[in-house]
Amino acid sequence: MKIFYLLLCLLTLNYAQFDDLTYDTRNEEVLKTFDVEPEFLNNSYFIDVKNSFFADAHRDYLLTKFKNGQEFIPTLREMFLKEGIPQEFLYLAMIESGFSLTAKSSKRAIGMWQFIPKTAQSLGLSINAQIDERKDPIKSTQAAITYLKHLKSSFGKWYLAAIAYNCGDGCLRRAIKKAGSDSLSVLLDPKEKYIPLESRMYIRKILSVSLLFHNINTLKANNYDYFLNRGANSLLATIEVPPATPLNQISSKVGISLNELKRYNPQFKRAITPTFARTYSVHIPYQFLAQYKENAQNQEAIKLKPYLVHRVGKGDTMYSIAKRYGIPSKQIAQYNGITDIHTLSINQEIVIPLNKG
Repeated sequence: MKIFYLLLCLLTLNYAQFDDLTYDTRNEEVLKTFDVEPEFLNNSYFIDVKNSFFADAHRDYLLTKFKNGQEFIPTLREMFLKEGIPQEFLYLAMIESGFSLTAKSSKRAIGMWQFIPKTAQSLGLSINAQIDERKDPIKSTQAAITYLKHLKSSFGKWYLAAIAYNCGDGCLRRAIKKAGSDSLSVLLDPKEKYIPLESRMYIRKILSVSLLFHNINTLKANNYDYFLNRGANSLLATIEVPPATPLNQISSKVGISLNELKRYNPQFKRAITPTFARTYSVHIPYQFLAQYKENAQNQEAIKLKPYLVHRVGKGDTMYSIAKRYGIPSKQIAQYNGITDIHTLSINQEIVIPLNKG
């Protein structure tokens, strides 16, 4: 009986070791994606952070955030795949914003990828009184891809690109020079503090979340294993519309509510598309694309119509503006999405739709 019990213990131990080996191998593959050395899995400070992310409350919070981002995640995956960006950088967006297009930080960073104005504009995103493309799901993601590829080219490793995304390339260069190494274990030394605490936590969070979402057992245990089968086919479609087009006109042709259209397009600050460019990209759920095309054929297509832009001056009222241009005040208010005509502000731009003749 004792011999049988001993054999049973040995078999159990061998099975446990095999299971651990499988898990460690999977973890090493995740780290390899970021160009991180496998021995970093044994870094004590990383283990502490990772364990906190695997704790029930934190894990459930992250799984919920990932679930809520499913309307955008396939689009991000498709864009990453085309550009050769590791899919694990999805978790950068999760850490930055929880996949929220309207997320804001105390440092004036906005959008899913949390760009500050200077960085956003250097990447070609427009920020003005009419539009903030940091909130555009497609354009901001393309800007993030461009920035990450630039950082990868500059530093040679994906984990360095992620750190530089958070603290800036200048800060990271100084840290590497001071440390005399670009090893992740060295740069994260809590005593030397080569990089800021926020950035030290930042890269550990991304790696921890990546390990969490590659842990098949954890996902299955929480009924989230369907995440593993999510493809990279975009759920968004993009249509091009003229400037100064009322958003309610677009939503009507798409067949969705104005609020839903705005949820996919928070980059527009007003109820009409801006007046600067020839056309503007508007994003809609892919399943409504066919309906939009059919409505555009059967109804009057969205075309560029003549308009003027009036800048509100001192003493202007909606009634005085309407009288000046000979356009009903109600029509001007509806066109611009103005619900309270008594709250005009100095320098506010109002689009005046011009009638025939």
